[in-house]
Amino acid sequence: MGRTVPTWRNRIEAELGSLENFRRALNSVDRNALDQLVNGVRNRRTAGGMLPAHDSWKPMLLSMLLECHSKIAELERTIEKLTDEV
Repeated sequence: MGRTVPTWRNRIEAELGSLENFRRALNSVDRNALDQLVNGVRNRRTAGGMLPAHDSWKPMLLSMLLECHSKIAELERTIEKLTDEV
């Protein structure tokens, strides 16, 4: 008997694919930012699959927020390191 529910990976790839027209309309800076957020979702696929959700966007947005937080934390560490060197 086959699956009746698409896999988490297939669900998020379908959702991310639906953003393609939006992505194409963005300028290059915003397109790059969106690509980084999308990669954050893909990098956290396993964790997203552990969160039971009927709406794919909830775990996807959480993954995007984590991606943003990771970038901010990385920048804060860099600033702190540079400040210590001065």
